[in-house]
Amino acid sequence: MVRLDHDQLGSDVAGDHHGGGRLVQAVKISDLGLRVVVGGLGPDEFLMGYVRQALVLFGPDAVLAAGMDAYKPLAAKLMHAADEPLDPAEAVTRLILRGPDPQGRVRDLVADAFDRAGGDLARGLTLADLATAWRPLVMTSDKLASAYALERRSPYLARDLVELSYRLPADYKITDPAQGKRILRDAAKALGLPREIWSSRDKLGFASPVPRWLNGHLTQWTNQQIHAALAQAPPAFRPLLEGGLNPGGRFDRTRMQALMAAAWFSDQTVRAAA
Repeated sequence: MVRLDHDQLGSDVAGDHHGGGRLVQAVKISDLGLRVVVGGLGPDEFLMGYVRQALVLFGPDAVLAAGMDAYKPLAAKLMHAADEPLDPAEAVTRLILRGPDPQGRVRDLVADAFDRAGGDLARGLTLADLATAWRPLVMTSDKLASAYALERRSPYLARDLVELSYRLPADYKITDPAQGKRILRDAAKALGLPREIWSSRDKLGFASPVPRWLNGHLTQWTNQQIHAALAQAPPAFRPLLEGGLNPGGRFDRTRMQALMAAAWFSDQTVRAAA
């Protein structure tokens, strides 16, 4: 078995959960002549490995105090008046939204997840992830693996392990805002693995560079594409397209979503004309 580190995969993409980073990973793994890839899908969702989960469980102040300063823009989404308690479902919705949710579909999915969790906050967070971000994450991984003739295996998704992980009490999953997946860390420690592995806090996500590109050297081109689509777009498309004309922050994907909608609409227009 070959273990690839950040230097081999590229430190800018090794922790990237977006399609661009995974594409670079697939290309590099294929170039190395490897054909079977063992991935780590699952523990983040079931064992509280995401910072957004810690933000809901512990609050933004505790997460930032634990040394997670890189997540200040994300934590800012939970800042509110002290006399206005934030419902967990509302907190999760704020954290996962990267653009508009005009019909409230994401909010409804998250609310339903917490209802099904029966009052267990950690389980609600897991179900919310499975209902929103999980499907595109798995789909992206599978499609990229297929595109580069890679056989992807996900041992953490074995049914018995998934069911056990879901049922575990929250304190088996996380007790430190900066260190989720506690039971895996404890197991690694008990097996005698080096401290730098089981105590590591360096698995930090990287914000997608696409918003920065679209607000930087691609600003003019992006605006042109969106304006071209706006000229012929039906009313239902206009709010998303118009929102994309405003630059957003590093975690805001409204502009990227508007550009994808403009590309799709333009493609459909061309096909119809043909």
